[in-house]
Amino acid sequence: MPEVLVVNNYPTRDKATHLESCLEGNGAKVTSIEWDKASASKFDSHDGVVLSGSPDMMTEEKTQSKFESEAKSILDSRVPILGVCFGHQLMSHAFGGRVVRDKQHVEGMVKTTVLTEDPLFEGLPQSLMLLESRYEVVEAVPGGFVHLARSASSDVAAIKYERRLLYGVQFHPERYTVENPAGNRVVGNFVGLLRR
Repeated sequence: MPEVLVVNNYPTRDKATHLESCLEGNGAKVTSIEWDKASASKFDSHDGVVLSGSPDMMTEEKTQSKFESEAKSILDSRVPILGVCFGHQLMSHAFGGRVVRDKQHVEGMVKTTVLTEDPLFEGLPQSLMLLESRYEVVEAVPGGFVHLARSASSDVAAIKYERRLLYGVQFHPERYTVENPAGNRVVGNFVGLLRR
């Protein structure tokens, strides 16, 4: 059973529980820490890491400063990481990508198109409905990353680092529904990668 560390970037515990439950439902043993306890050594003591969403805005300098140690942990660790929403933006920022404020607040299921075949989307159709909840987006695919998916509202909906198993997704895969279950499969595929 893969041991997964969830880094809770929310101000309270309750929102991260969706992510934890989804990982557990896909066969992971989950441990959680708060964002200010993140370190490369903690990351490396698990099979994989998932970075949660957050209401903090990556475009603000105070947010960049607040999450600086987590960003450094992403760069310095060796294990696979999945960044969800804010986690995706933080990962992109850590690698020199730019996060920008969007013209609109997006909240709801959004049509997402898979651009590149990848194990993260294994067993899923090219067109998916996935939930986005955000004010900001990654402006362009950071250097060294592959563009995996775009959505109707986010050009950079999913990315993968070329040299290590690092994934960023702008959507919230843990917030899937019976009608739109693709997010659960994405989480399951990430857990599956940790078994290989």
